[in-house]
Amino acid sequence: MNLITNRHETMYTRLQKNIENAKEIFINVSFLRDSGMKFLIKDLIKAKNLGKKIKIITSDYMKVTEPTALYRLVNNNITETRIFNNKNNISFHPKTYIFKNDENVEILIGSSNISYSALLKGVEWNYNISGTIKNVEIQNILNEFDYLYEENSFELSLDWLRKYEKNYKVDKSVKVFDNVLPETSLVELEPIKFQIPALYELSKTREEGYKKALVVVGTGLGKTYLAAFDSLNFKRVLFIVHREEILNQAMDSFKKVHGNTKTYGFFKGDTKDTQSAMIFASVSTLGKKEYLNEKYFPEDYFDYIVIDEVHHGTANNYQNLLEYFKPKFLLGLTATPERNDNGDVYKICDYNIAYECDFVTGINNEWLTPFKYYGIYDDVNYENIPWRSGKYDLESLENALIVEERANKILKKYKQFKNRSTLGFCASVKHCEFMTEFFNKHKIKAKFITGNTSSNERKKIIEELKNQEIEIIFTVDVFNEGVDIPCVNTVLFLRPTESYTIFLQQLGRGLRTHAGKEFLRVLDFVGNYKGAELRLLYLTGKNKKQSTSPLNLENLDLPSGCSVNFDLELLDYFEKANEKKKTLGERLVNAYMNVQQQLENRPSIMDIFTYGEFPVHTYLQTFKTWWDFLDKINSLSENEKLFSENFKDFLKLLEKTSMTKSYKIPLLLSLFENGLKESVSTKEIGEKFMEFYKEFLFKKDLNNKKHADIENWTLKDYTKLALENPVHFIITNKESSKYFTFENDRFILNKSIYEEIKNNKDALQNILDRITYRNKNYFSRKYEL
Repeated sequence: MNLITNRHETMYTRLQKNIENAKEIFINVSFLRDSGMKFLIKDLIKAKNLGKKIKIITSDYMKVTEPTALYRLVNNNITETRIFNNKNNISFHPKTYIFKNDENVEILIGSSNISYSALLKGVEWNYNISGTIKNVEIQNILNEFDYLYEENSFELSLDWLRKYEKNYKVDKSVKVFDNVLPETSLVELEPIKFQIPALYELSKTREEGYKKALVVVGTGLGKTYLAAFDSLNFKRVLFIVHREEILNQAMDSFKKVHGNTKTYGFFKGDTKDTQSAMIFASVSTLGKKEYLNEKYFPEDYFDYIVIDEVHHGTANNYQNLLEYFKPKFLLGLTATPERNDNGDVYKICDYNIAYECDFVTGINNEWLTPFKYYGIYDDVNYENIPWRSGKYDLESLENALIVEERANKILKKYKQFKNRSTLGFCASVKHCEFMTEFFNKHKIKAKFITGNTSSNERKKIIEELKNQEIEIIFTVDVFNEGVDIPCVNTVLFLRPTESYTIFLQQLGRGLRTHAGKEFLRVLDFVGNYKGAELRLLYLTGKNKKQSTSPLNLENLDLPSGCSVNFDLELLDYFEKANEKKKTLGERLVNAYMNVQQQLENRPSIMDIFTYGEFPVHTYLQTFKTWWDFLDKINSLSENEKLFSENFKDFLKLLEKTSMTKSYKIPLLLSLFENGLKESVSTKEIGEKFMEFYKEFLFKKDLNNKKHADIENWTLKDYTKLALENPVHFIITNKESSKYFTFENDRFILNKSIYEEIKNNKDALQNILDRITYRNKNYFSRKYEL
């Protein structure tokens, strides 16, 4: 039959037959959907492995083509794929499949793009044309395909695909009939959603020689399944979690992927399995030094280690594990790499971010549920609550929140909507208990879960919520991470949520997709607490370091299908808060003071870089130098006030000297890092270069053709690099040559600068602070950390 409609024969069945019989396969379709590509890719891989020629043309027209479908092609080295070059923003609607077998040609042309619906279930009309290449009409089709392929399309490159994925946003006004099979029937068999590009990037990062990688993935997307798929080719796996109740869930995910090919066991509390191939351990147990020895596990026992919620990884027990074990590969998983302390999460994974997919990307790809956000004015006056060590005094906060008038307002707002599965985030255990009692008293079935709730009781309460035996669970901290309840369709923020990390964790608890859930409702009670105006920023997926200008409702770039609604009182408050920050200089000073209050001491440049609201370079642009900024706010130490103009100019040079490469850093460290030196020999400089570039992240700066054989470099090679680059440029540059000279194979510091450093105990620390900042800033910008 020449007409294929999916009634008697599916388009997919006909494509399978034709791919199997053809020697050359040419596909020209306006879009690729992952629902169809997950079927067709198997046939294309088989054809590629048999040496068949495959050419594919598709498009980014109307953003209907899914990045995951393209990643399947890239991941399987089907590289003859091109994207229609839509220079003039014209439509692109072809649906043509060409199969050549020497002189004979079959062409399917009609209505089917590559999607599950188009290939298997939808009503489609595709007509089969057969003939030889001598047939005029067939030759016209072949010529037209060649024209599009050679003249009017570009190669599907990894760089283009990464940008396309990052900017991809489902247009809700474009209806795509793309019915897919139930997710549960597929997840046991193959990766889905973000896991496809993430697995490709992880494979690529190992090919490049990395032994560690960080994957940043929004809450609710399925990080555990990603780890399970990525570890398939490793024999022994260790999965580390922060909370014990996550262990069973993690093991179940791995079993679905790995099946009975592996043995599974726990290492927690009284259960200490040391024999299984796949160990699921709590960091509170295995992270103790008493278990990190040959008696339990040799240091190289595990080939693959997963650190779940790796943003906790700077804590002592994690560090014990990381220092002891020597896996072939370590994967760090987190939704929120930013910490509220100075812990360097990125360093744990050698600053190698293999893949990122935040909640905005997840919603834009329809992998997560869109939200309807309601910002509700909170009458509590937070200015009256003491702020200590970076947070509100708990007792004073409880006194302000545990008030019937406030609880009545929360209940009233809650009742405006039909809420069946709700999580309410509270400020403390006492606050949880109060809200639970209050809701029950008003005939709303509620229970609370805190850190004191037993594991069995938690499971029981969660099941009651799933079964709609209760409407709401009030909690503190427990559900911020790690536990997924897909049925949750409403979240209440009943505490001051100043932290971007906490905000994302709470929001993420309700973003998981679930049958019948069209959106997540967010009821956020926002008062005049610190950072409340940043809500507008957080809802767009950005943290406070990523924006230097105030936002308003008109310029919000929300994820696809999301909406926000704020009480008028809040809009007035946001406007006044922004007016208070009218000048950039004032905003910078306020941000600096916030960090100082949090750290309880004067912040260094590195503290502002790590912990501040604004980039350091904004301070330097606004106030000219860091010394000038500290002078402006009367924060100079007595010793710093004594700095000479010459020394201040030297510090300015360290802050602003150009750096197209990192070469100046190890040169400066050779003089200042381990105590002050007036000069260093070429040998000492070479040794410092060799030591510096052995660090995995820093070595990336030498990954180019010029340094192709760096693995074989000797001290002589590093010394040569140092002399040809930073030493030569520093001593010949008009500004830097005032402070450095080179004589008799020694790099020499200016004598007056040397004497001032020697006689002023704050001088050396000022130098090291700037060098450390320049180093961190260089690599964070270059490698997007």
